[in-house]
Amino acid sequence: MKQSLDWEDLRLFLAVAKAGGLAGAAEKTGLSSATLGRRVSSLEHNMNVRLVEREARGYQLTPAGRELVLQLEDMDEVARSISKWRQSGRTKRRVRISAGDWTARLLLDNISEFWSPDDPWVPEFLADPRNRDVARRQIDIGIRSRRPKQEWLAGRKIGTVRYAVYQSQSIAKDVNPGWIGVVEDEAHFPTGSWIRENHGDQVVVTVNRAAHALSLVRQGTARMLLPMFVGEAFADLQRISDPIDSLQTERWLVMHQDERHEPAVRQALAALAKLLKTDPILCSEF
Repeated sequence: MKQSLDWEDLRLFLAVAKAGGLAGAAEKTGLSSATLGRRVSSLEHNMNVRLVEREARGYQLTPAGRELVLQLEDMDEVARSISKWRQSGRTKRRVRISAGDWTARLLLDNISEFWSPDDPWVPEFLADPRNRDVARRQIDIGIRSRRPKQEWLAGRKIGTVRYAVYQSQSIAKDVNPGWIGVVEDEAHFPTGSWIRENHGDQVVVTVNRAAHALSLVRQGTARMLLPMFVGEAFADLQRISDPIDSLQTERWLVMHQDERHEPAVRQALAALAKLLKTDPILCSEF
């Protein structure tokens, strides 16, 4: 079986042909004349055809060489088009970031603090209470509540999340408005279990996503357990408990071992860590 053509050999041959010899092509490509000579010879060997006549005054194209140049002109034009496309920014690396509902909202509210359109990467946010699979490259970065256990995953701790009970400022202190509970998957989360075990008989309304409860709390419908980065963001809410130590969780950035040194992922990790270490809160503007 014949060896496949090396596209770099073809590109360098075209440079030699256009320059009329090795010296001119060396100046344009930054490679030595000796290297260019070897690449042209390699191309001739792989194609089994003589492309140039080596004369004292330089290289002269053979008929086969001139025909190949005509073919390569189209390739060169395509290469220039691809280069312009790359420089347009449309090939920026998309970095998929997975987080729970609250944390995804936190990132979106504070996006200008860690990313701008001029950055060489583009964030793609996936708000999901499920842990999407980093190992299978479903995502690039996961924001998780614990250190990863799998050996092929890397983790970086960047803070903690505390929880407390909040209700509307409009509710009098001597009034018990009842509780918002959670059902389905989130009922089995630590926060869902805490509400059920401590205030299950006081639940007056339920939601299947805790993030849906915020508007109910602000309306004074009921009280709710909220991350403090959520509750503290709204002046119309009042915290009616101390932080609940048993519900405090760690905050980790999780990524695949093989991906963490990839430039765009590395930059995204640094930007996210810088933001989250400041313990930001939600934007209270809707």
